[in-house]
Amino acid sequence: MLLPLLILLLGFWEWQRGAEDAAAFAAEQERLAQVVADLEARTPRDGRPDFRLQFRHNGQNYGGPYALVKAREARDTAGTLAAVMEWRRLLPPVAIAGGGIAAGLSLLVLLAGAGLGWRGRGSRDALVRGFSLMRRLLPATLALQILAATAGFVAVVGFEAGALVQGGFSGDGMKLLGIAVVAVGATLFAAGGTLLGLRRALDAFEPDPLTILGRQITPAEAPGLWRLTEGLAGKMGALKPEALVVGLTEGFFVTAGPAVLEPGGARLSGRILYVPLPHLALMRGDETAAIIAHELAHYAGGDTAYSQRFLPIYAGVGRSLDAVAEGERGSLGLFRPSLRLGLFVMERFHLAVRHWSRAREFAADAAGAAATSADASARALLRYGAVGPRIGETLDAAAEAPDAAPPDLVAAVLEHAVARGLDDPSAHWEEEQAHPTDTHPPTRERVAALGRTIDADLLAQAGTAPPSHALGQLAAFFADPAGLCRAATADFLGAVQAQEAAFRAHLEATAADVGTEEQVLRANYRSRGVALAVGGGLFALIAGAIAIFGIPGIRLHEVNVILFAASAFAALFGAAGAFILSRGEPVTLILRPEGLKAPGLDRTIPWDAIADLDMTLTNGGVVTRLLLPPDADWPQRAPGRHAVKLDAKRRIVTVTVGLPRGMKPQDFADLLARYQAAHRARQILAEAGTARASSPEPQPA
Repeated sequence: MLLPLLILLLGFWEWQRGAEDAAAFAAEQERLAQVVADLEARTPRDGRPDFRLQFRHNGQNYGGPYALVKAREARDTAGTLAAVMEWRRLLPPVAIAGGGIAAGLSLLVLLAGAGLGWRGRGSRDALVRGFSLMRRLLPATLALQILAATAGFVAVVGFEAGALVQGGFSGDGMKLLGIAVVAVGATLFAAGGTLLGLRRALDAFEPDPLTILGRQITPAEAPGLWRLTEGLAGKMGALKPEALVVGLTEGFFVTAGPAVLEPGGARLSGRILYVPLPHLALMRGDETAAIIAHELAHYAGGDTAYSQRFLPIYAGVGRSLDAVAEGERGSLGLFRPSLRLGLFVMERFHLAVRHWSRAREFAADAAGAAATSADASARALLRYGAVGPRIGETLDAAAEAPDAAPPDLVAAVLEHAVARGLDDPSAHWEEEQAHPTDTHPPTRERVAALGRTIDADLLAQAGTAPPSHALGQLAAFFADPAGLCRAATADFLGAVQAQEAAFRAHLEATAADVGTEEQVLRANYRSRGVALAVGGGLFALIAGAIAIFGIPGIRLHEVNVILFAASAFAALFGAAGAFILSRGEPVTLILRPEGLKAPGLDRTIPWDAIADLDMTLTNGGVVTRLLLPPDADWPQRAPGRHAVKLDAKRRIVTVTVGLPRGMKPQDFADLLARYQAAHRARQILAEAGTARASSPEPQPA
């Protein structure tokens, strides 16, 4: 609100000033016209000069015929300035309108976002309807606000720039005018890019399918699990899942959107229940039933369908925010209100979604407890946190060394849990259980909502390690539990190995991107030298023409001054151009696979010794600052004059180089980044090779 209001207030202030300036210049024009008329009336008709004619302007006196000439010039200039002042009077209303519209839209979006958030917490239908409308209107609203703010800003800057002509185009005035032009140009460019981005934010959104590492199981493969699931659904009056998927990762969850099963890429749609095999081995039967009943309750409450309806809203508002954030970087802060408005809308929507997500989790817990028991649901919630670390530790170890992993990771999880025991459930009751599509309240609050007190007996039951024969309880769910566990293990290890292979291929491609030969970068001063030399030649031609032909209508003394100035510029530009061309293309940097070498340093700086790197573009080239850690070898200056600065206290090496030939600033930055990435990739590949060489060979099962 503050920035649009500031533009609005500036518009009112400029409106008053514009009227005063226009009146003052109109009066000055009228005065000078009267002076010219008086001088013309007093000028002798026979053409003889009359030095009694006097005209004083800008602190200087003019006499004789020259007085009339200067008076006419001053009158014409005053007329031009009066016209400019009249033109300036059109700008304050634009600033007032732009600032007012932007401020009004800010207030409207703030009230609408707050109101929709308040209504959304009372009804999920109202939440979806209200914010669906907001998703469609927000990009247009932000675009209109950006247009209004940009128009107001350009009007304010244009009005102030118009004031520069009052005192003539002096050196300082030209600098300020140049700054104004750059500011307006940058703002208009940023506004154009932002409006295009907001236009794309209106495009239709198709959610990406949820990727699940698992395999679909039929009723014939899992008769017990299907029987349990369908029985609970019938008891609760919930929709039955259309597909059951099992795997090793994630926890229990349901989804109603499109999904892709990996490995293999099989596509599923409709109601899907995911069941993690390790949890089935580590949890009691009634605990498993309570969790599945909880998940099925989300179908009964329509939660999964609502989650799918939330996705386009998140995507649309998110894309609008991305577009505004991209333009805000070049808008001198002018688009900051629009960005903050979008963030406010997203926050209101997210808070309302979180409210319903938490409420539905409590409702699903209650439904699960009704289908089983409050005791089973409470134990399931606490035990879920207690078994998680053992499952994660086993899978992480297998992912670190997939070639040495056991063929049945479900059995390995059980062995690890029996040998080490489970975590203390009280250490996890403040955690929010992970879920791919929804949020969960802390476990402690969920147990309390079930009306169950977390006492020592409940904690002891939830934290008891499973017996060594617990793997046998999978037979109650699956026709071939051992084969299914081995197949799921193969899926998991195959996915890990595929990810590792893809990562290794990426590292190899990154390492090969820069090769093993050093790259010598040379400054490209030739174009600058040629430009200066050509400029010197042009000034030399001008000086020659003046020396030969003179300048008609100008006194000899003034001609000599102009001739001297042109000759001086010719000599200066020519000498500067010749000097730059004589330097050729000096070496600025040498990039090697192991590090960076600058001509002003006595050693190569290794890539892994650069803790941070930043660049600044200046008229003289690119200033590159390297931050070296305390344990890195500190370079010294090499003999000679070089554009290198060493700050040993802050451990900063500053190198100023001209842009290499054919490179833009971003190309130069990308080149250094590629060398750093290639060095890091070679290090990781070398470490991985050493680790493989030192690891024992896997033993046959």
